Amino acid sequence: MVQKSSEQNELSGKGHNKKEHRQSRSREETLFTTLNVVSIPLKCSIPPTHLFIKDRALHLDVQLTSAALNGDNEIILSPLECTKYIVWYSPATTGYSNESIIFQPEMAEEFWYLLKLTIELPKPTTMPEIQCDLGKHVTQIIPLVNHTHETLILHATNSNPDNFVLDINGKSQRIISPHSTTDVPVLFYPSALGRADHQACINFYCTQFTEWKFYLSGVGLFPQPLDTKRITTRIGLQSSIVIPFKNPTTEDVLIDIKLTSVEYPRNLVIDHSWNSFIYESPAFRFSSVSEIQGTTLPPKGNVDISLLFIPKIMKLHKTMVIIEVTKANGKYWPIDNFDELDVESKSIMGINSEEIQAIHWIYPIVGLPLAPPPKSPPIVIQCQSRKRVEEKVEVILNASFFGLSPTPEVTEVLVIPRRTSHSFCEDPNETPKIHEFEYEIQFESEAMKSKLESCVAVYLIDKSYDVTAERITFIFNLVFTPKKPLRSHITLKIQCITEGIWKFPIMLIATKPDTDAVIDIKGVDLFKESVFELRLKSQTRNPEPFTAHFLPGSDLEFFVKPQAGELLPCNTNGTLITVGFKPKMYCRKYKATLVIQTEEMYWIYEINGLSPTTVAPKNAKSKIDATHKTHDNVPVHPRNFVRENVKLVRTGVSSTIKGAPLVMKNQ
Repeated sequence: MVQKSSEQNELSGKGHNKKEHRQSRSREETLFTTLNVVSIPLKCSIPPTHLFIKDRALHLDVQLTSAALNGDNEIILSPLECTKYIVWYSPATTGYSNESIIFQPEMAEEFWYLLKLTIELPKPTTMPEIQCDLGKHVTQIIPLVNHTHETLILHATNSNPDNFVLDINGKSQRIISPHSTTDVPVLFYPSALGRADHQACINFYCTQFTEWKFYLSGVGLFPQPLDTKRITTRIGLQSSIVIPFKNPTTEDVLIDIKLTSVEYPRNLVIDHSWNSFIYESPAFRFSSVSEIQGTTLPPKGNVDISLLFIPKIMKLHKTMVIIEVTKANGKYWPIDNFDELDVESKSIMGINSEEIQAIHWIYPIVGLPLAPPPKSPPIVIQCQSRKRVEEKVEVILNASFFGLSPTPEVTEVLVIPRRTSHSFCEDPNETPKIHEFEYEIQFESEAMKSKLESCVAVYLIDKSYDVTAERITFIFNLVFTPKKPLRSHITLKIQCITEGIWKFPIMLIATKPDTDAVIDIKGVDLFKESVFELRLKSQTRNPEPFTAHFLPGSDLEFFVKPQAGELLPCNTNGTLITVGFKPKMYCRKYKATLVIQTEEMYWIYEINGLSPTTVAPKNAKSKIDATHKTHDNVPVHPRNFVRENVKLVRTGVSSTIKGAPLVMKNQ
């Protein structure tokens, strides 16, 4: 539950038998001790004179009367040996408690110790002092250790929630299981320079106890330049970046905003490593600084500063946004830890006393222009799945790389794969001695990247430059080894940290692979199933999910089971997949194309369904009776058609004139 204590108590006493225990408890050995709510070891001596056995080892069973006691359940003593039994007591509740430790030898009478304990609240813990730049926050971890056998449901109170914030993800309580540890993050937000009021007491409490205190303290430091922000846009266009600023102090303040590419900062000491950010450049400007300049911000007030980047040439651009904050009442900012600052810190802050007029926040900004897209159509690279193709890709970069009067020393070009970090401290007004280019492949999405990253490789095979035309040409070799059919756009991105970015689109097309196998399934009979079984393995040591389906145009008389599942690892017998065929008529050709694919692989099978063989019956009697006994027994009556026709008075249905009288009335 909380910290372990090194305090130890020794219990020594005489043995007692069961009869004596029933008659009177006055001879029990009693230990009086006061404990905090922590795990603490207790020792009790077991002298050999109590046991009266001198010629062999003895086993003792130990019984503890509380779950808060933790120790060995059995002890083995050698002849005439004296040992000490250590038991850990981890109570969860405060107050008074009586507990017992009972020893039961196998060949002697039992004896015990009575513990009378007083449990107090855990002692307060003072956490190490932490430091943080004004305007930022740092995290400190409070470890909560539950040594007890009970579950603790802890609630917390905070005496200074403005500067110390419990990061509990919206939960009102913390649940700590028995004999476990949980960490509680606390975020420190300084609101002044120095220690000021940066102290807090965080108290945890539950139903078992009311106090478990942690004392925290912090120091607010003068803000250092923040992480460099990067902005990119195409030549001739504009892009914006928003810098959010929040007043971290408890005072009403006035803010003044400056841009080092437009105005040289006065009354501000900046480290020489940032000198390249202080030069005139028309590529940066504020969008609506007049609305923000001189604004009064209340405590914890926010303001958004919009900065525009409008590059005209292929060249690295740098600037700094400096936010100067002064008190609205005109007073200076106190620094209560002035005597603890070293000379370098005082020099950077530009102070020689325990107060400062203004606090500055510095935001370095780097702008990289993006070259216009190439006018030529995208490069198309096509390859059959599970095959390999290599194509040369030639790209041309145009920019003012070498200056007006280039020398051999400044025409060296280095081309390397992309790195993860860069240094932006070089002076952009100077032509670098080595032009360093980095290249990488960019994919349409993260999902497509996971499919193609292992299938596409690119490396440089040649480079050349034309100083007069201010042009550099790179020839790359692109290797494409697709594993399954697909169509995707990728981008070859080339970046020069002192010039800009160029992007070249490439289309990748992977066609269907060759058929892995042709499977013939012979039909048994009409409307009866016949199957073919095949086994497939994962191409890795781990199971892989797969799907199985027929391509459009396949006959419906085929089926596959299962249609989805997992392929077993390569070191197993594989997963059984069943392909079935159920014909519906004779003398017909049945065909289907089966596809089984995983995230990485693609198998294709041509399936032929063979009609069942028919055999003409021999010496078989007809089973069809064409006679009709009832109809054959009806007597036949001959008809006199001449007599019937004489009796007709009108034409019949078969006549061309239906229903006309046969005899005229006026004859």
